Amino acid sequence: MPAMVARYKTVWGKQFKERLALSGKPPKLIIGTMMRKLIHVAFGVLKSQQPFDSTLHAA
Repeated sequence: MPAMVARYKTVWGKQFKERLALSGKPPKLIIGTMMRKLIHVAFGVLKSQQPFDSTLHAA
């Protein structure tokens, strides 16, 4: 559920979804990749002890 919320409610999630959709990826795969991306972001925030910066993930 967090992946679905990030995909529709955040700017960087929408950009990520659009980029994958334009590549022809199916919706379930997009959700799976968003889950993986959220795990990597959470790990990075915990490891670096820096606040989340959405500008790093918009590209």
